[in-house]
Amino acid sequence: MHLEINGKINEYYVQTLCLLFFPGSKFSEKGHMINEDPNVYVDITENEEKITASVTIMQNKISASCTCSEEKEKYPGNAERCANIACGKAFFEAGKSIRGITPQWGILTGIRPSKFVYDLMKAGNTKTEAVKILKRDFLVNNKKANIAAEIAVKEKAFINNIKPNSCSIYISIPFCPTRCKYCSFVSCASQKLLSLIDDYLDKLCADFAETAAIIKSLGLSVSTIYIGGGTPTTLNERQLFKLFKTINENIDVGSLEEFTLEAGRPDTITSEKLYEAKCAGVDRISINSQTLNDEVLEAIGRKHTVNDFYNAFHIAEKSGIPHINTDLIAGLPGEGFLSFSYSVDELIKLHPDNITIHTLSIKNAADFSKIKNEIYCKNIRDVSKCIDYSQIALKNAGYSPYYIYRQKNSVGNLENIGFSIPGTEGKYNIYMMEELQTIFSVGAGAVSKLVSPKKSKIKRIFEYKYPYEYLSDKEGSKNEEKKQMIEKFYSEM
Repeated sequence: MHLEINGKINEYYVQTLCLLFFPGSKFSEKGHMINEDPNVYVDITENEEKITASVTIMQNKISASCTCSEEKEKYPGNAERCANIACGKAFFEAGKSIRGITPQWGILTGIRPSKFVYDLMKAGNTKTEAVKILKRDFLVNNKKANIAAEIAVKEKAFINNIKPNSCSIYISIPFCPTRCKYCSFVSCASQKLLSLIDDYLDKLCADFAETAAIIKSLGLSVSTIYIGGGTPTTLNERQLFKLFKTINENIDVGSLEEFTLEAGRPDTITSEKLYEAKCAGVDRISINSQTLNDEVLEAIGRKHTVNDFYNAFHIAEKSGIPHINTDLIAGLPGEGFLSFSYSVDELIKLHPDNITIHTLSIKNAADFSKIKNEIYCKNIRDVSKCIDYSQIALKNAGYSPYYIYRQKNSVGNLENIGFSIPGTEGKYNIYMMEELQTIFSVGAGAVSKLVSPKKSKIKRIFEYKYPYEYLSDKEGSKNEEKKQMIEKFYSEM
């Protein structure tokens, strides 16, 4: 995609607007133009009263243009927001004209719509007023605006009850038995890389102990632990025992609000592994089917069957672990509305505490990136119908939405929503997604997120991306750097 901007506006914001209508696009270098690619021209002008944006989109000799103005007095002291909204509205109309689609989330580009609503309510707006702002300024449709507000109200209760000086810990296990074709996470599936697990675990356990010591020195208490990946249950019983032993030696697990093990692949779950998890204090487990269609499972590289999922789910039920989550993905290649709605109905029959509904998103690192244009060109209305059906069916079955996030390049720019039986909400998901507390992370590919609520300040600390990089740091230089950054951040709070 070729993008030209004249005038004062954030280029990254304009790029996100482009992706609303041309998901998965890459932006060409300045001055380089390819005729068949979309060409976008943005002009921003300003006077004392208003900011005006003119947007022209051209593709395959077809063009669409729109000009919109916003009065500065609507956004006192916030010229950037005024320019963004003017540009967004102009882009919205031009994009609709040339692409024939109407983004349901309008020009709201952030990944946390409920946080945006919460911030509006925190600033003195009622829920109703926040919905009106979403619809008026950001062109969000009524359905999406209301579900964002519904979730924001629910999250507010968790925000009000969050313990002071609390934090969470994320533990990264970046290994999987095979790699799913839609996956862009750092995860290792080859036998050569799987052979690194024992060495990786040695370093991970040492790093966890060091992180726990830092947390104690700062006077913080750990409220939740989340073991994710990858697929943590790729580890065998001995390896899981070692990890759990390290956690229990360094953290008072009995005082945790929540202890989650991501066991996403049914083909990695055994009663022995879940026994170790239960004994260690794990009280939440996620078993992710993604679909209950064997043909689709094979197409996406899952290497397990629907029966494998049912068997794993029943093992989890018998394990004594109180809470079970399952996931589905709308928009998978080869799956239409009938197949997806069947999966929703069958999961509801199992009655897990949590069901998360994702919309397929294709990142450049995923195997499916080679056919992403084909995936994005699929019937967006069909995917939207899948999402709508899941939300209605789950609400009718007694589930309530409790957290929401959006991803770039998702089919139809649609959302991911976690549903739960009231009282069984996953607190880590809320704390992490709404940036309510510090998340200390250990392991390859992990990102620590330091949060200072009083100063509205967030700092991210990135670990080595790949396991072999992580293992190469034998002197612990990254850990020392991380420790200094953490101590500096908290000394300035």
